[in-house]
Amino acid sequence: MGKSSRTILIIDDSETNLVLLDLVLKARGWIIQTANSAKLGMKMINVSKPDLILLDLLMPGIDGQEMLNRLKSDDSLSHIPVIIVSAVTDSKVRKDCLDKGAVYYMPKPVNIPELIEIIQNTFDKCAAD
Repeated sequence: MGKSSRTILIIDDSETNLVLLDLVLKARGWIIQTANSAKLGMKMINVSKPDLILLDLLMPGIDGQEMLNRLKSDDSLSHIPVIIVSAVTDSKVRKDCLDKGAVYYMPKPVNIPELIEIIQNTFDKCAAD
């Protein structure tokens, strides 16, 4: 599967983050979908399963940790790699997310070149599995 056919769903309540990540990741040839809440993100995931999810933790309503729990406890969704992108720097929260199945925990502000590399490595690993 070529990188151009990879779909990334970005779930973040910050419009600025959605726009920035949308622009830089689209430039890499990936198909980008955005959701400004976990609730909308879950609806979108159920309609068309993305190849990867970038998930913020601090959101109103369903937060990112609850969403990660729902994704990883659903057999039809648990295979989708989730990268946490969050301003939360608490090491316990970070460990908890990784223990629950997130493939990576990226602190905000996002290091764009590093994020692109992590996404590409995640896709390469999925292709090899």
